[in-house]
Amino acid sequence: MELDYIEIKGKKYVLVKTRLQYFREHYENGRVETEILHFDNESVMVKASAYVDDKLVATGIAHEVKDASYINKTSYVEVCETSAIGRCLGIMGIGITDSVATYDEVMNAQKQQEQMERDDELREIKTGVLSSQLIAAIDNDDEDGIKEVVNDCRGDTKLMLLVKDALDPEHSYYMDERKTRLAEERKQKSADKQVEIKKAAKAFAKKQKQSA
Repeated sequence: MELDYIEIKGKKYVLVKTRLQYFREHYENGRVETEILHFDNESVMVKASAYVDDKLVATGIAHEVKDASYINKTSYVEVCETSAIGRCLGIMGIGITDSVATYDEVMNAQKQQEQMERDDELREIKTGVLSSQLIAAIDNDDEDGIKEVVNDCRGDTKLMLLVKDALDPEHSYYMDERKTRLAEERKQKSADKQVEIKKAAKAFAKKQKQSA
């Protein structure tokens, strides 16, 4: 069954809404249900199930990552549900032309790919700038400068790894030593804090005993 489609690079893809309209018109006792299989702040997985006369006739599963594209940043759950429904109806045989994938899926995938390419280009530029800043900070034993670079990389593990890979062995060794030193300092601060807490607790208990 061929429905209205849109061509992308010579292949035909049907919109999800077109598949859904066909389903509604031709299956009066049909329904589509969706279920979230996984959901967190980073990604979502949705399963769509099509029923006719209360019998399961097809299912479809889709997965979306929140930061995969501009649209996904605010609507990754909705995008995922739409894709799951489209795949479910495609597996049922509705809107099959050159692929089970829908126009919506293909366009979203293309946008995600374009976004990834832009992110990689920007990350490459940042790597050059930040690695130079980090090397200069290390050479000058500038802890504030090092912290600034680390903060600029925070939240982007790939960027941090690229910046570290740009260092020569000497600067890498410096950063490893710094990491060990900071860990020891945090550990010592925690121990000192525990000592102060115990002292305060003893002083409070002594004061309470004296006032009793």
